[in-house]
Amino acid sequence: MRRKPFLNVLLLLLLSIIANAQTTQPRLDSFFSSLYAYKEINGNVLVAENGQTIYEKSFGYADFANKTAHSEHSQFILASVSKVFTSAAVLQLRDKGILKLDDPVTKYFPGFPYPDITIRHLLSHTSGLPDYQLYEDLITKNPQKIFSNQDLFPALKIWKQPLTNKPGEKWNYSNNNFILLALLVEKLSRMPFEKYIQKNIFKVSGMNDTYFLNDPVHTADKRKATGYDYPLFISAELKEVDSIRKYRWIVYNASGFTGQGGIVTTARDMLQFDKALYAGKILKPSSLQEAFTPAKLNNGENADADIGIGKASYGLGWFIFSDSTNGKIVWHGGGRPGSVSFFLRNITKKQTVILFDNAFNKSLYANAVNALAILNNNPVQFHKKSLVREYNSTLAEKGVDAAFCRMQELQVDSIHYFLSEDDMNELGLQLLYAGKSPAHNEWALEVLKLNILLFPKSFNTYDSYGEALSNTNHKQEAIFMYKKSIELNPANEQGKKALSELMKK
Repeated sequence: MRRKPFLNVLLLLLLSIIANAQTTQPRLDSFFSSLYAYKEINGNVLVAENGQTIYEKSFGYADFANKTAHSEHSQFILASVSKVFTSAAVLQLRDKGILKLDDPVTKYFPGFPYPDITIRHLLSHTSGLPDYQLYEDLITKNPQKIFSNQDLFPALKIWKQPLTNKPGEKWNYSNNNFILLALLVEKLSRMPFEKYIQKNIFKVSGMNDTYFLNDPVHTADKRKATGYDYPLFISAELKEVDSIRKYRWIVYNASGFTGQGGIVTTARDMLQFDKALYAGKILKPSSLQEAFTPAKLNNGENADADIGIGKASYGLGWFIFSDSTNGKIVWHGGGRPGSVSFFLRNITKKQTVILFDNAFNKSLYANAVNALAILNNNPVQFHKKSLVREYNSTLAEKGVDAAFCRMQELQVDSIHYFLSEDDMNELGLQLLYAGKSPAHNEWALEVLKLNILLFPKSFNTYDSYGEALSNTNHKQEAIFMYKKSIELNPANEQGKKALSELMKK
């Protein structure tokens, strides 16, 4: 029986996808397994093409304390990837004729103090609204408070400061843009924001394991990954972020906000959302195209939003890479203490990369881009890891000589590690002021002295070593180091002041 031409084409396409997957899967597995070996990922990976999963794997622990391994059912806090859902909700209301993107916010909230800000400005992060610093005074006065979206307008009333820029003048990321958009969705839909998203996006997409962080029904869900990070640079072990004081604001006080973040999901559910977008179940193609088009500033230029993984612009709730050599690539990343997420889509080739991590590996964004490069048979760009943390771990476990040898060993592995003067400096000063080991002063002096040997032309290495010597009662040696620092940088006023004080004594 003779096949029809379109069936032949379809068969060839399917065979091509299968063949590509067979060669791509080993490369992806080799890449991510290498990352795990170097402690650069602790979470879930899902890579798909044309809606079909071609690589899925879990790495590390959802709960380190209980040695609970990650699985395909692990749930992660999306953080700012949640903004793509808020954007979709606003565009749905626009498509129904309930609002216009160029409407001023004051049309719906008459008490809003900035009359020139429009809905489009909020969606594109060009409003000029402040970010979380808006709540600093309030949290100081009430450190036990869990903030919610309802606190935005009272905080703005107290703020009484000018915008960081005129609306539409430049791109300036602010979570308050999307908190305000969530309030808008809630007002115009006449239902709580969370219920609107659940009904019109989660349910429509088939996202059955997705919910909001502040949902009391899911408070004790054991599938949700516990968040971890290092309390300080000197820390040798990961700690639960809930126990790290400096993160309390984000993980506790800000946990009631929605719109800007707050969604918990799985990699498989994000793929369901991805499919729903392609199928037109969430938004019309024209609305998606508008969301994926760089916003224009007042001067007609694109709203550039380069955050270190490639030149990009911002559309309506989405980043768009400027380089379209391999297709049009849109994405959003998210990060909060103990959670990093990345949702990347090549909408030309229908390729999708979903990465989640609960140990706050900051290289996740760059490695999502690397996964896409593997999909398109392009070379990867290795993200090098600072060897100072490895040096510090060895220092804490085995002492200064073993740490020095470990540093020499890792310096040879220039593909995976780099040596940073700033990291060494931070490690030394943290050991000096925050170290809890009986040998912390000795270690601080060792690290800062070694930093001079590694970077002998930097005035700052001598300055920091001088500070450590002064604090450990080595006055004459401290004077020598400060003099050397000032010799290398005559403009080192702080060093001059410190030297003057030492000379008086």
